Amino acid sequence: MKGYAALFFGAILIAAFVLKEYSAGVSEFFAMTPWWVYFVLCGIIYSGYRGTTLFQEDRALEQKVIEEEGKVFMKRIEIAKAFDEAKEMNERLNMTIEEEAEPTHKASGE
Repeated sequence: MKGYAALFFGAILIAAFVLKEYSAGVSEFFAMTPWWVYFVLCGIIYSGYRGTTLFQEDRALEQKVIEEEGKVFMKRIEIAKAFDEAKEMNERLNMTIEEEAEPTHKASGE
C-alpha cells in the first residue's frame, strides 16, 4: 500500500507539470504561483499520507494489546473457576468426613 500511494502522488506531480506546459488555464495558474507553494502542497500531502499510515499501525498495535489483555483476563477467569470448583469439592469432602465421624448407633437411653 505504501508503494502505491507514493506512486500515485508521483503521477499526480508529473501530470501537474505536464499540464503546466500544455494547458493555458493551468499554465497561468502555475505561472503566477510561487515555487515554494509546490513544496507546501507536497508537505501537506505527505503529512496526510504519514498520518493515515501511522494511524493504521497504531490501531493494529492497540488491537494486539487488547487481545493480550483479553487472554490474561480469560486466564484469571479460568483460575477463579478452578478455585471455586476445588472449594466446592473440599466442602463436599468435609461433609462426607463429618458424616463418617458421627456415630450411627445411638445410646439405648435416647
